[in-house]
Amino acid sequence: MRTRTWVVFILLNVIVSAGVVVAILFLWRQLHAPASSPPTPMSELRATGEPTAPPTARPVVSPTPTGPLLYIVQEGDTLGAIADAYEVSIADLMSINGLTDPNLIYPGQTIVIPVGQLSYPTIEPMGEETAPAATPTSELFSTSLPAAVPTPLPTLTPSGPPLIEISQVLGSGNLEAEVVLIRNRGGTISLEGWSLSDAEGNVFFFPALTLFPDTNVRVHSMAGDDVPTDLYWDRSTPAWNGGELITLRDRTWSVVDTYVVP
Repeated sequence: MRTRTWVVFILLNVIVSAGVVVAILFLWRQLHAPASSPPTPMSELRATGEPTAPPTARPVVSPTPTGPLLYIVQEGDTLGAIADAYEVSIADLMSINGLTDPNLIYPGQTIVIPVGQLSYPTIEPMGEETAPAATPTSELFSTSLPAAVPTPLPTLTPSGPPLIEISQVLGSGNLEAEVVLIRNRGGTISLEGWSLSDAEGNVFFFPALTLFPDTNVRVHSMAGDDVPTDLYWDRSTPAWNGGELITLRDRTWSVVDTYVVP
C-alpha cells in the first residue's frame, strides 16, 4: 500500500513539473520573440526600380563672332596661308577684297576676312494677297527647304578720292636700275588699264592691280615677275632718258600726273 502511494505521488510530481516547464517555455517565447516589421505598402513595391541618375550639365558653347575681320598683310604672307589660318577659301578672300590675282598682295595691305554665320533676309510678298492654292497630296510627302539667299558681303570703302602721282624716277638710262615709283596719297584705286608714256612712244600699261592708301608700286624697265609692290616691263633697253617728260594716264587716257626725268 505504501509503495503504490509513492508511485502515484511521483507521477503527479512529474506531471506538475512538466506543466510548469511548458508554461515557462511559452512565456519565454512570447517575451523574447523578434518584433515583426510592418508590411511594405503596395505603392512602394510598385515604384521600386533603378535610382535616377542626376542630369549631366551640357557644356556652354561660346558665341562665334559675326561680321568680317581685318588682317594686315605681313612680309612673307600669301593669300593661301591667310585663307588656311582663318579657315576660309581663297576664292572668298579674292571676291570680298576685289582681287583678280591671288599672288598680288603686299605688306601693309588690309585684307577683309569673312567669319561667322551669314544671316538670311526674309522675303515678303508684294501686291495683293491671294488665297493659297491647294497642295497636292504627293507634294506633302516631298517637301524641301527653300534655297537661302545669302546677304551680300561687305566691300572695302575707299578713304577719300585717290591721288596718284609719279613720286620718283631712279637709274634712268640703266636697264637694271631704271625704276619709276608710283605713290597713292588718297583712297583705294585700281590701276588696271593705266599707263606710263613718253614723247618717244614708249608706253607701259598697268595690269590688274589695286593700290591702297599710302602705298607705292615700282615699275621696273627690266624683265622680272610681277608682285604687288613691283611690276616689270620686260624691256631689253632702257626706257627713260634724262630731261624727258613722263606722263601718267588713267584708263580713259586722261593725264593724271607728269614728271621730268632728272
